[in-house]
Amino acid sequence: MNIRDKNPFYVVGIGLSIGGIDPLTEILSCLPAHSNAAFLIIQHLDRAYPSKLAERLQPFSKLKVNVAVQGMQLKCGEVYVLAEGQMMTIEDGKLVLRARHADEKVNKAVDILFYSMAEDLGRRAISVILSGLDGDGSLGAAQIKLRGGMTIAQLPATAQHPSMPESAIRSGQTRFILKPQDIAGAIGKLTGVPMA
Repeated sequence: MNIRDKNPFYVVGIGLSIGGIDPLTEILSCLPAHSNAAFLIIQHLDRAYPSKLAERLQPFSKLKVNVAVQGMQLKCGEVYVLAEGQMMTIEDGKLVLRARHADEKVNKAVDILFYSMAEDLGRRAISVILSGLDGDGSLGAAQIKLRGGMTIAQLPATAQHPSMPESAIRSGQTRFILKPQDIAGAIGKLTGVPMA
């Protein structure tokens, strides 16, 4: 049994790299306190650089922001942030974490999460791809689309580094291509909680 059988809420995976923090905070600040989704945040991080992203994001969000921990059960209306040196997947509605291997020179943390979201959530998976320097997220977004989920890409013209959203757009996997301030509204409509 997976999360789509046990829980009615959606899961939104947000992938970002360089230049993605500003659009991310803009999106979170626009999300209402009542949400029909859990949010998973994947930022490309150096293994040796301690992440303070969760505490940095909390002032911008009406939702509770957590650092992702192995075995956490996802809760509707909460945000889960990947810590440094980790890879994250979802299985039966719970977070599964592992160390990023030394031979994983190219960081594919976004694709890895999106693949597992597609498998575990089906049509209740929503992926969002923000500013970043490589194509991470595009392959996982393809799997999400295949299973009935949706992908939103940041409008490249608004991205500091547009490579990640451009890659997703070129692959034909994106349902929406939006400015950051419009992404929260799209999430609300997709999850049945329109913005006020």
